[in-house]
Amino acid sequence: MKKLPVSEKTISKKIGRKIKSPILVSHLDDLGLDAKAFIRFFSPLFAELSWDPYDVRRLQGEFLMKAFPKDKSQIEQRLPDYYVGKKDKRTYLKWIKQLSKNKRKQFDEIQSWRRRSVCKFMLTELKKGIKIKRVDVPQFAQEVSGEDLRSLPRVFDESPARHVENDLFYDLMKKVFEIVKTKRAKIGKQVKRVSFTAHFMSVKATSDKPGDNSPEGAHEDGVDYIISALVINRFNLKGGQSQIIEMLPNEKKTIIFRHTLRPGEFVFQADTQDELVYGTDLWHHVTPFYLAKKEKGEGWRDIIGFDIMVEG
Repeated sequence: MKKLPVSEKTISKKIGRKIKSPILVSHLDDLGLDAKAFIRFFSPLFAELSWDPYDVRRLQGEFLMKAFPKDKSQIEQRLPDYYVGKKDKRTYLKWIKQLSKNKRKQFDEIQSWRRRSVCKFMLTELKKGIKIKRVDVPQFAQEVSGEDLRSLPRVFDESPARHVENDLFYDLMKKVFEIVKTKRAKIGKQVKRVSFTAHFMSVKATSDKPGDNSPEGAHEDGVDYIISALVINRFNLKGGQSQIIEMLPNEKKTIIFRHTLRPGEFVFQADTQDELVYGTDLWHHVTPFYLAKKEKGEGWRDIIGFDIMVEG
């Protein structure tokens, strides 16, 4: 099933049982968009994004807990405030000063490997066309276990206006708006208003550390629909396979589709509570990715993801 586009109908035929919730794995060209122009515009913008500090803070806390096991509870208690930025590195200063020269070097080498920004738009269908309005992004928290630090609210940089307030980005959202309308119409529901929260994410892989967009494993994002990834750049990498997963009634997960996205390709699918709306419980995941040529030093995977909510 290498040829795109792929839908829930295509997958159903391939696996021999019906997948009811919407899926579309496709290419920008198939949406009637100019993929070359889109990639040409967005490709250099990811280098302008700010580094994500949250991953580094989490790993630094975990490093200190391992280095000072007797003080683990004290270090762990301080980690949530450090992780969300309420406290700075001074909260761990007494332990940092005790690190050996080699351990301190390892601690200092914990650096960000992910750049990101977010933005949110509200699309409303009017008689004269679709109105697009940018709105503020609320704090972001992932749908993971309450013990997982990623369940805590995080604040990321808002995407610069130059990146997202343009016809290329607007046309993409309008096309996806039409997809949502079509999928909703099949269950007898009209759509007039949809919110799009876009995540721009650039993840680096090095010889020491693979890139990983999905360290929490297979998951849902807590929205109506997602584009788990629209790949813009993919440089010097192997791996990074996008997987669509079904949660079966016995709570076992099974991969129903897998594909390594190339620039211009994307995965759209129903997300949380789709089993109640359509009948199939879909999850998603992307595997880690590694350097294809280690002598090059690093590789990158740059994507745009969307969290999509029907608002009315």
